Amino acid sequence: MSPRVGPYGLLSHERIIAAAIEVADEAGLEAMTMKRVAARLGAGAMSLYRHVSDKEELIGNMVDQVTGEYAYPDPSGLSWREAMHVLARQDWDAFLAHPWMLTATTTVTPPFGTASLSAMEWALSALDEVGLSPDAAARMIMTINNYVQGSARVVLGDRRAEAEDDPGLAWKQRLHDVELKDFPHLSRLIAHPVPARERDWFEGGLDVILDGVQARHNASPDTAGITRSHEPIDTRTTES
Repeated sequence: MSPRVGPYGLLSHERIIAAAIEVADEAGLEAMTMKRVAARLGAGAMSLYRHVSDKEELIGNMVDQVTGEYAYPDPSGLSWREAMHVLARQDWDAFLAHPWMLTATTTVTPPFGTASLSAMEWALSALDEVGLSPDAAARMIMTINNYVQGSARVVLGDRRAEAEDDPGLAWKQRLHDVELKDFPHLSRLIAHPVPARERDWFEGGLDVILDGVQARHNASPDTAGITRSHEPIDTRTTES
């Protein structure tokens, strides 16, 4: 039997993944069904199962494909803090470009693909100079991942604001006209003038996490080559 050829060409594992990503980008992960992907390719749904065993495997392949597209660069010359900023920036860009990744990365089960494993290895190796135990390094990376994902969810969930806007400022604006006499701390917060921001809110939040790691493990610039990254992270979304 010859390979199935739809109106868009020869059906292949790579084309199935690409079509699935397109569908998920447009309609979300829940709407990404084998039937819908097959329709995008001009093929029958059953023909997809010659290349992927089920939807779960397909999602894993999709995650690995996007992870590879946003692969971390050569870490040579980067301090551990700079490496964590690079990690956060790449993941941030991936989540804003493909919002379904926020769900997929929390639901996909092992085995992970080569790109995903390479990303984990990169992150762990970047922390070697800090001298963390393997489990402490993993917890640090998980904390950063949770911060990036949470920040992306806030921005993607509030379409009224641009991604470079501080979500905290938007929150204060919403409370500005609310009666807060019974909430003195909130009242002082809302009345307090907003200081001029010298740095991007997302990057600043990440530095709070990294400062805690630095203090907890008594690392210093002289002994661990620790530096503070000042390159802002682009938190702007694009029109869909």
